[in-house]
Amino acid sequence: MAHVTRVKYFTKDKEKFINPDNLKKYKKYLQSNIIKNQDVKDTTYKRYEGLFRHFLMWLGENYGDLDLYSDEFMEDAVDIMENYIMFCQETLLNHKKIINMKISAVSSFYIWSMKRGFVKYHPFDGKLDRMKKANEEHILNSYFLTEEQVQTIRRELSENDKYSIQDQILFEVSFDSANRIGALLRLQLSKLDLEHNMFIDIREKEGYRTQVVFGDVAKELIQEWLEMRKNDYDHLECDSLLITKYNGEYKPMGDSAIRDRMKKYGEIIGISDYRPHCQRKSRLNLVYEETGDLALAAELANHKSTETTRSFYCKPKTKAEVMEKINALKEKNEAESK
Repeated sequence: MAHVTRVKYFTKDKEKFINPDNLKKYKKYLQSNIIKNQDVKDTTYKRYEGLFRHFLMWLGENYGDLDLYSDEFMEDAVDIMENYIMFCQETLLNHKKIINMKISAVSSFYIWSMKRGFVKYHPFDGKLDRMKKANEEHILNSYFLTEEQVQTIRRELSENDKYSIQDQILFEVSFDSANRIGALLRLQLSKLDLEHNMFIDIREKEGYRTQVVFGDVAKELIQEWLEMRKNDYDHLECDSLLITKYNGEYKPMGDSAIRDRMKKYGEIIGISDYRPHCQRKSRLNLVYEETGDLALAAELANHKSTETTRSFYCKPKTKAEVMEKINALKEKNEAESK
């Protein structure tokens, strides 16, 4: 029989992270379903209630008092659920079937909420690879690009005509800033401060306002793109930095279009399931590896705690790498003591 590793994480003290309003919403959902299915009140629903409470503890601990029906949650739900899946994999060491159950517990709540008119749409239905392949042994992969891989993507985007200037801009801005996709979707020309290489007052999760910074390469590309738009595209009538043409009209680039482009970046270096969150993780990990300053990486990430950065955004070191670092420090100390 295979050995099952159990990690005790959701202890009593984690209950304090649950947003009471979110729990109230779930209780309403639970009551509605128990009325229809009394037979499974103490089996299926009891199990799902436990899984949902675990999700609420994790959500509160990592995202504060984020309301399940808020615009911020609905807009960032895919990233949030991907983070939760990775947490279940990497911290709890959950297997596929358990993770599927946990995601289903949250998904079922939103299906009910949509039917009741509490939300207009299911925020992550059909958007998680894991959910599309529920019967396969497939879970989200986590990637940390090397500097060499980053440069390979940059070269390909600039030298291959099949990629557009928007592909280049999205790559540069998303990498430089390490911002979440929610912020990338809200990059407006009216918020652009080219002189200081940033977009200002961009709304992120929980309504936080942040800056989206970028380097000189991105700056030059943006300047070129604005000239192109002024003369040949929408004449800068659309306030969004990234645009698409739909039914003859230029509109802000949407979530799916950005994710499709991110996937193309990964395919350049042989990764078929590269996602926006991988871009964020790669950048923050490289900042930490290159500077050794975890606080700096956390600041770029807009994390309140460096522990979040360390746990989710830094590539875990192998025992061999740890030993190599120990030996290097030992040799350095010995040399300094002579």
